[in-house]
Amino acid sequence: MTEDQFLELVHKHKAQIYQHALYLLRNREDAEDITQETFIKAWEHRRKLRLKTVRSWLLKCAQNLCFNLLKRQKFQEPLTEGDETELETLLHRHTHQSNPSPDEIVIKRELKASVHCAIKKLPPEMRSVIIMRELEGMSFKEIAAVLEQPEGTVKSTAFRARKKLRELLRPYWRNNG
Repeated sequence: MTEDQFLELVHKHKAQIYQHALYLLRNREDAEDITQETFIKAWEHRRKLRLKTVRSWLLKCAQNLCFNLLKRQKFQEPLTEGDETELETLLHRHTHQSNPSPDEIVIKRELKASVHCAIKKLPPEMRSVIIMRELEGMSFKEIAAVLEQPEGTVKSTAFRARKKLRELLRPYWRNNG
């Protein structure tokens, strides 16, 4: 892989790697560090990388770096709220509606906050699958490649994560639905 090819690869994937790390870590500086470290590792392995699977390799690398950081920090506290603008950016494509009413805006904000809170309570492995599937729109096959797991295992993890999210969100729906 030439330097120009590598720079094109960075340009193409850096936003997704950063968003993935930000969602897992909920800390902008840590997400920036993980993104940078991911591409440093990619540069070190550039001779082994295949363009066809590089996206999966990058996501897996970033995820492993995030999990290692969380373990080093003995991460047990609930994740802190991130920058609201970045949350809007992450979810924009899933919630965009032209000219919503003020009530609809408030309801959407409350819904986003409750969903984000519930996602933060998931174990890291479930959280990662939900992020890749629901927020990043990846297929089960793509997620399986990133996680180096059978597709059935990924589907099972997604099923259990959705079930856990329903349990976590049940009180919200009872009070507001």
